[in-house]
Amino acid sequence: MKTNSALLLAGVLVGCGGEALEVKQPLPLDQVPAEIMKVAQDRYPDLKFSAAWTEVEDGQNVYELKGQYSNGKMLEVEVTTDGRLLE
Repeated sequence: MKTNSALLLAGVLVGCGGEALEVKQPLPLDQVPAEIMKVAQDRYPDLKFSAAWTEVEDGQNVYELKGQYSNGKMLEVEVTTDGRLLE
């Protein structure tokens, strides 16, 4: 049984390319650092942000912000912890 479990785990890791899975952690908007919100709001002033997450993407911590324009279009914005906007 241990051998089967080890083979299953190895198969999963190979199937994932050996990379860690990204895990999003929900974050209340009022807990997003002000400098991160400012970067997003300056770039997208007409976007009303409604949700936020933190995640590790390509080895760096990222804040992901979800927002909606008045016409209903949704957009997700990613900002690194050092304030760089990811396009």
